[in-house]
Amino acid sequence: MRKGMKRESFVYINKKKAIPAVAGIAFFLVIAYFIIAMQGTLLFDTVIREFIYSLRSEGLTAFFTAVTYLGNWQTITLICFVFLLIPQMRTSFGIPLCVSAILGTIIQKVLKTSFHRARPDLALHLIQQGGYSFPSGHSFTVLIFYGMLIFLCRQNRKNRTAANFITILLSCLIFLIGFSRIYLGVHYPTDVLGGWSLGLFILMVLITFVTFLQSKN
Repeated sequence: MRKGMKRESFVYINKKKAIPAVAGIAFFLVIAYFIIAMQGTLLFDTVIREFIYSLRSEGLTAFFTAVTYLGNWQTITLICFVFLLIPQMRTSFGIPLCVSAILGTIIQKVLKTSFHRARPDLALHLIQQGGYSFPSGHSFTVLIFYGMLIFLCRQNRKNRTAANFITILLSCLIFLIGFSRIYLGVHYPTDVLGGWSLGLFILMVLITFVTFLQSKN
């Protein structure tokens, strides 16, 4: 009876995740098409960047510099390490988060090299950042990593108020990290949107896989 309920739960979650997964990959492919076809800076990028750059100030620069570091590999590695060190959370949190982070890193590096899109002009950078621009590695990786953390928290925490608070907090963090990449001048808006959309697709696939493994136990 319990196994049947788990299978039903898996099928339900699988269907529920299909719509955002399809929407994510479709939006990514549209953005990728325009980037390849235009072979330059899109008008959309120019308009959005000019508006965001107009908001620059010393205080905001300090804030978004701190925020963007929450999407760095060092921060994500530290979080994974902490969850792996706690025996009670090693299997339920540590391993899924590590797999998400590693997979996200590999995929974004392959895609960056494939698209070979140059970053915005160096004069616009407020922080040092090398490599290619599309998709935004920070936006892509944090959506997968913090998105998986949201899923795991909602799945394992019995306190719904706490789970809702964590969901809102991490969702805002995902947005702010993506926004920070544009504000700091190291990414185009389409880089960030592409990272988020593809990240959503990968996240849904990972959640479906995790749910499938859980239904087998």
